[in-house]
Amino acid sequence: MRRVRLAIAALLSGFPLSLAAQPAAAPTPAADAARYRFDLERNFFPTPAAEVAGRVEVERGSTALTALARSIEAPGDLLVALEADDRLQRLFRRHDLYLFLRYATDIRREADMQASDAMRGQVRAARQALRRAIIARDDAWLRTASAVEPRLGRYAFFIDTVRRDAGHLLSAEQQEVVSALEPFLGARDYPRLANGLRFGNVTVGDRTLNGGQDEAEIQANPSPAIRREGFRALLAGYAERRDQFAAMLIRVVESGDALARLRGHESARTQAMWEAWVTPAGYEALLAEVARHGALYKDWQRRSDAPLSSIQRWTPAQAASAIVASSAALGPDYQREFAALLDPVNGRADLGAGEHRLPATGTASVYPIGTSAIYMRGYTGTLLDLIVLAHEGGHAVQAQLMFRAGVPFAYAAGPGYFTESFGRFQELLLLDHLYRAAREPGARGRARDALAARLLAVFASAEEAAVELAIHQRVGASRARTADDLDAATAEAGGPYSVEYERAPERRGLWMLSEGYFMAPMQELNDAYASLLAVRYFQLHRRDPRRFRTNYLALLSGGYDGAPVDLLRRHLGIDMASPGFVADTMAGLRAEIDSLYR
Repeated sequence: MRRVRLAIAALLSGFPLSLAAQPAAAPTPAADAARYRFDLERNFFPTPAAEVAGRVEVERGSTALTALARSIEAPGDLLVALEADDRLQRLFRRHDLYLFLRYATDIRREADMQASDAMRGQVRAARQALRRAIIARDDAWLRTASAVEPRLGRYAFFIDTVRRDAGHLLSAEQQEVVSALEPFLGARDYPRLANGLRFGNVTVGDRTLNGGQDEAEIQANPSPAIRREGFRALLAGYAERRDQFAAMLIRVVESGDALARLRGHESARTQAMWEAWVTPAGYEALLAEVARHGALYKDWQRRSDAPLSSIQRWTPAQAASAIVASSAALGPDYQREFAALLDPVNGRADLGAGEHRLPATGTASVYPIGTSAIYMRGYTGTLLDLIVLAHEGGHAVQAQLMFRAGVPFAYAAGPGYFTESFGRFQELLLLDHLYRAAREPGARGRARDALAARLLAVFASAEEAAVELAIHQRVGASRARTADDLDAATAEAGGPYSVEYERAPERRGLWMLSEGYFMAPMQELNDAYASLLAVRYFQLHRRDPRRFRTNYLALLSGGYDGAPVDLLRRHLGIDMASPGFVADTMAGLRAEIDSLYR
């Protein structure tokens, strides 16, 4: 499960949320959403007690893997240990997802997360023992082992990756200390702090809406003045605790840097880049190249006041129908998985509102354990909700495809921008479907603007990434110690990407709302690359739909059994390492926008 996502991603992404309100006589999508609740008994464990009892298997599996790792003598021993690792991860991830889903629907269940953390520590220690055993073997031994036991070839890239990371592996004693400290170093209290905020009210006609509780409805109003007032009320609510948020974020960065240095990295940001197979110079060049095209987005923002406007509100069933129809572009197997995911009978989607829910717009499971799930804090039927469902559903569907393809758990996860790019491409498929299906000129124009907005989200993603990188750099250099310092970093780093800093100076406080900064540090690196890749996928899809579908599904289903650059070249012919990758993608983006408005 991707733990969290920016609670109001569209606000930070730079385009005003102008999803026009549904007429009062229409059904209430939020009420229908209450039917969508997790059926944990059907999909995971029959009772909470059964899950608790099953944790002993995780403990036994961890103990067994540790013993196997310490007794590797022959090639067959290594294969047995690798297969045991696969079984252990699959078992643990089932418990982990179950406990997270319980916590997401009621964050008072802190004990569930503590139990998950405890199991994670056991599994991590066992897996570290396996990694140390692999590192202890020299290249000649591994070459001989692969020749003697051909089945080890399935794990060749995993072994290479372990050896690539050899200089950053903690000792068993260090890892034990880190595992004990990590739960106290992050921002576990962020959801509770955010959920406890008080927000002012906004008057909309004869109704009084709360800036926090009714955020989605306020930002769906067609009036720019109401949206602006609501946005200010939202930020004002966060600002009441801005010093606490600032102290929390600074602690997250500093503790992350300390742990990264312990692992032999310069900082948490350089560790994130290493793990994503990108270089600091390459990442900063990407952000600078996107900023160089900032005028394209700013000009579009000025003339497109309502890029996500829609007079329609979708019930969950209507949303599922539209998303499933759009997924047909990727073939019947993919479409079938999406339909099953969003069927309320299956109990794999939880969309209802309520108190004490995780303040995340949407999040989804990504590991191939045989069942996947999607969570939303409260579905209200806006177009943004459809976009979130499509995006997060794309992650969950990929997990099922990998499971059905038998992907080893060693290749169940890769750089986050891969997974994120798949979700963002699914957004584009949905909006392209709505655009092509629209018949009435006004509706077609609104669908066109929405599609353009998501294509141009390249700038929004770069903005989020640039702000986070600036905060990490300034905190690391002791140049950001207060909330005012974080405001200044946000405005300076984000300004080149969006006109909204000119329209609403209070936007500089958006760092408080970005829960990913707190709970998933440096995740925005993934978003920056993911948005560019999604645009490139869309261009390839347009050029040759049938060929793209075949190659893209192979990429989705095959897992992460190679370096990102190699996988993209192998399946789609994309050279992400090319110096012209960003510039070429941006040129294609400009052409795509021009064609939409021709």
